[in-house]
Amino acid sequence: SLQKKMEWKDKQELQRSLIETHTDIVEIGILNVQGREIIKVYNPDLTADSALRAYGESAAFQEARRGGRRARRVVRWNHAPALELYCPMGPLVMARILVSLRNLGAQIAAERVGGTGFAVLVDGQGAALFSPSGMLDARAMAGLSRTPIVKAALQSQTIGSKDLSDFGGKDWVGAYAPVASVGGAVIMLQQRHEAYLSAIQMRRAAVWVLLIVGACAVLGATLLARQLTLPLLSLTRGAQAVARGDFKTEVKVGTGDELQALADTFNKMTAELHRYSLIQVDRLLAEQRKTEAILFSINDGILLCDRESRVQHANRRVRELLGLDPALGLEGKALDGLLPESPLRAAILQALGDPQPEGFKDVDLSTDKKRRFLRIIANPMMVPGGGVTMGAVAAVRDVTYEKELDKMKEDFLHYITHDLRNPLGSAMGFVDVLLKGSVGVLNPDQHAMVCSIKRSTSRLMGMINNILDIAKMESGKIRLQLGTASLAGICGRSISILESLAAQKNVKVTLDAAEEFSLDLDGDLIERVVTNLLGNAIKFTPKGGAITIAVRDARSAVEVRVEDTGEGIPPEFLDRIFQKFEQVTGQKRGGTGLGLTIARFFIESHLGRIWVESEVGRGSRFCFTIPKGLGLDAAGAVRVRPEA
Repeated sequence: SLQKKMEWKDKQELQRSLIETHTDIVEIGILNVQGREIIKVYNPDLTADSALRAYGESAAFQEARRGGRRARRVVRWNHAPALELYCPMGPLVMARILVSLRNLGAQIAAERVGGTGFAVLVDGQGAALFSPSGMLDARAMAGLSRTPIVKAALQSQTIGSKDLSDFGGKDWVGAYAPVASVGGAVIMLQQRHEAYLSAIQMRRAAVWVLLIVGACAVLGATLLARQLTLPLLSLTRGAQAVARGDFKTEVKVGTGDELQALADTFNKMTAELHRYSLIQVDRLLAEQRKTEAILFSINDGILLCDRESRVQHANRRVRELLGLDPALGLEGKALDGLLPESPLRAAILQALGDPQPEGFKDVDLSTDKKRRFLRIIANPMMVPGGGVTMGAVAAVRDVTYEKELDKMKEDFLHYITHDLRNPLGSAMGFVDVLLKGSVGVLNPDQHAMVCSIKRSTSRLMGMINNILDIAKMESGKIRLQLGTASLAGICGRSISILESLAAQKNVKVTLDAAEEFSLDLDGDLIERVVTNLLGNAIKFTPKGGAITIAVRDARSAVEVRVEDTGEGIPPEFLDRIFQKFEQVTGQKRGGTGLGLTIARFFIESHLGRIWVESEVGRGSRFCFTIPKGLGLDAAGAVRVRPEA
């Protein structure tokens, strides 16, 4: 028992020595398992409390007891912050040490950076433990714990810095360092304007230095550049003069260096250009005279216009054909202001406005006393090799002689066919008499020969009728006899007429019509159109093929399609196949090439449209439409009734 007391005494001496050595230690106590003090040593300079107390309810004591490791907390002692430590010393006892933080606080409060910088010690919750008086008011100090710099300092394990804007009515620059002994951190704050004062002064000084250096550099560069650029400016002015076509310009440079050599070379170049330009002018004049002679001598009128339809050149012949004064200057003038109102003016303006290399337009200028036709051909005026359009060139040709020849040929053809019709009709009548046996019974060979004669004469009569129909159409003698008829019925009759011809080639003909489609039309003419299209389809469809005649409602019109599985039509013939005497090259020929022309005229007489769609090897589809509600006006012309 005595030995134990000596040991406790030794421990008290040790504690007292520790307190004397560290003047900030207020007291050191040994606690039992329940947290009551067994031994207590205190610093008489700081406290006179010698009573043994119980700390079992302390959160730091409970933490140290549960974890078996040291626990600490900041407490209020004697109206000032103090650090309370609990250190396990074995399974049954624990040391409690109370350390005053007033010296540390005094040191922190005494720290100054410049005139506005100060230090603040905050605990683990961010509350200020020590701060210098007078630097911040109580409200700002209370809100310090909510600032970003305090939150960053408590979360960081290293030294750092952060800006603090609009705190206490001012902008601050702060640095922080964690203090592990109190579980908090030290925050150093300084007003921004003072923190960056040196940098601002250095920046101002640097700006002034740069301005001075820059001014000197600009002045020196200006003087140097002036000496260097004067010869270059002389060369530039000389080059500009050459660009304007003045090849007599001479550049004088006396620097004695490479620039003077360049100026001498430039002068030699301009002299050569002057000599070459004189040669080219003579050549251009010769070419111009040659071109003018060619344009003057040809018998076609040539008219060149730019993209704004201003005249660039007009030869002698075009002035004569257009009735323009030969002495009138036309270059640069608008074409529409030079020509009087007439069909010729409209045709020329249209041709030059949309030049088509493959197209032409004939203008009839005939009068009661004289026939006259002009043909206008317009092409884009292109730059050779560049593909740039500079305008248009129009050729105006007098084709009156050609028109007269064409008319003579057509009249001759019509007269011949008309004169052939009567004897051919008589021959067909005699053939019918022979076939009926009125003059005797024919043996089989004779009957076959007479049938062949009848087919040939019927074909010849069809050709003659087609030629005569073309003549009637061109003279306007064909008039429509409108009446209500069924398009589906017309197509059915055409199939019946050509049924035997289709059966000979084993071609299947199908009618696809959902209803009768009754319209006001000329039934005989439309039946001829359908029969012609179906006959052509059978002719060009191989054996075992198929043909479909479809009738469809197309809103304000009715559409008829004749589609076959034949060899098709090449693309270059699709636009020409409806013209007179046009037949597809390479296909088996037959007839006069007038059937589609007549069909087109009959459909257009009904104010409809006819066209073909085809691909080589995939058959053809001939289509036409007839408007609904056709009628005749008081003059007998076909019109579409408004209520239709």
